[in-house]
Amino acid sequence: MEAPDIPAIGIVGLGTMGGGMAARLLEQGVTVTVHNRTLARTGPYERDGATVMKTPAELAESVDTVLLSLADQAAVESVLSGPDGIMATLRPGGVIIDTSTVAPGFARATAERVAAGGHEVLDACIIGNGDHARAGELRFLVGGAEPVLARVKPLLSLLGKEVTHLGEHGRGATMKILLNMLMGIEMQALAEAVVFGERAGLSRDVVLRTIAASGFSSPVMKFKCGVMGRRAFEKADFRLSLMRKDLALVRAEAQELGVPMAAAEGAYATLTAATQRGYGELDVAAVLAYMEEISGVAK
Repeated sequence: MEAPDIPAIGIVGLGTMGGGMAARLLEQGVTVTVHNRTLARTGPYERDGATVMKTPAELAESVDTVLLSLADQAAVESVLSGPDGIMATLRPGGVIIDTSTVAPGFARATAERVAAGGHEVLDACIIGNGDHARAGELRFLVGGAEPVLARVKPLLSLLGKEVTHLGEHGRGATMKILLNMLMGIEMQALAEAVVFGERAGLSRDVVLRTIAASGFSSPVMKFKCGVMGRRAFEKADFRLSLMRKDLALVRAEAQELGVPMAAAEGAYATLTAATQRGYGELDVAAVLAYMEEISGVAK
């Protein structure tokens, strides 16, 4: 495919979302440089034309825009400012697009540090999954300066079908944890409903199909009903431990804002217990397996 008029981009983090976005850009003819902490994961992207760098600093030397897709704040901090971090080598005026799920306060503090280093940053909430990323069907909800967003909008438009500016730094991060909170609560409610039905003598498959086809189901709930029905927990689209981490961010923010979060607190407690039982690296839909275990339901 003929390359679009989009400058070379660096992508740090090749998990479900970062990897999906890298694949999409390569397919569209964009020049892509990648780095991943686990170097073995870069192989498929290198075969598809990406340049692989061993460190974030090496990656940042060759591009003006770096997209981060990392697991948590500690990983973002390390990639930005740790040994071999991108802040030391990114060209003046370079843009960092952070799609990682972080606390709003962390996003605002990061923006201040990045600006002091002569660079720009956006906190970008992504709506979608790995399949959406590979198909260019994501939705971006972005915090940061509007002129900076305008610079990278052609790139984001290639990755997604909608790009919306939410306002100042931290707004994208706020929207991200808000939406992930809803998903976490939905998974808790779905698991409880299914286990309740199973204990009452209903077929698990029938319960899942009925919920998925009902007006009570959201698109993500319908999708996760399929995951639960297939027991496809090993292929994690969204790890249970990461959902727990995101709900911890919500709890901290809600306490600061004085907002009661009874449903989120319940979901967080369940995810914490499930993580302690060894479900953390499975898909968040595995909360069903945990609920079945503690309820004495045969798997």
